[in-house]
Amino acid sequence: MKEQAAVKNAINALYKGAGLNLQFNGTVTPRVAEVFGKMFFETQKCTTALNWVPRPTGGKATISWIARNFTQRVLSQLSNKQSLTCAKVVIRNFRTDLQMASMGQ
Repeated sequence: MKEQAAVKNAINALYKGAGLNLQFNGTVTPRVAEVFGKMFFETQKCTTALNWVPRPTGGKATISWIARNFTQRVLSQLSNKQSLTCAKVVIRNFRTDLQMASMGQ
């Protein structure tokens, strides 16, 4: 349960860092973690603010990888101090995929 909350917090911190008033309230599934990982990696391509986050072993994000790497301190930095305007495009491109993943599709 803690790991699922960490994934939701990470997604919502990315939304906030991008300056978007969105809230992810879906069900956290392995597919949600994978889609969030893609969103995060795409955002890393357009900003150096997130380059310090290590890549997951095996190449794709998992629930436990997100829970381990997106601690409360990291989330507050991401949502309060970083400007991730380039993430808006990434979020827009992946938002439907994220919603579908939370519904098990």
